[in-house]
Amino acid sequence: MPSISLTEAFDAARERHAAAVAELIPLLIDMALTSLAEALPGAEVLETDGEMNEDWHLTLRVQRVLDGNGETLYDDAVGHDDPEVEETIDRVGFEYLDMVLDLTGDEYLGTKTVHRSAT
Repeated sequence: MPSISLTEAFDAARERHAAAVAELIPLLIDMALTSLAEALPGAEVLETDGEMNEDWHLTLRVQRVLDGNGETLYDDAVGHDDPEVEETIDRVGFEYLDMVLDLTGDEYLGTKTVHRSAT
């Protein structure tokens, strides 16, 4: 059985980890939305779908991008005429949104709506 000091050190490390994750998630979402706003000016809200793919990897993908008024700027079901927008959508999924899942586990699985943080 682990000693009390080892258990206390473990608990303190878990608390620091949870605090770091809580700080990182809004930053990752803001980075995703900032990247998307370069291709889709006004991007403020993401509708995402998190799932386990055929290779058993967790993925978080953009389904829709909305502006601050709720108007659709991008819809995955329709796609976009500009290949740069499509490339940006894919890159944001791989570079930022998958990391959200890596850090949070199953919290973002399924359909979610995420907003730019207040910072």
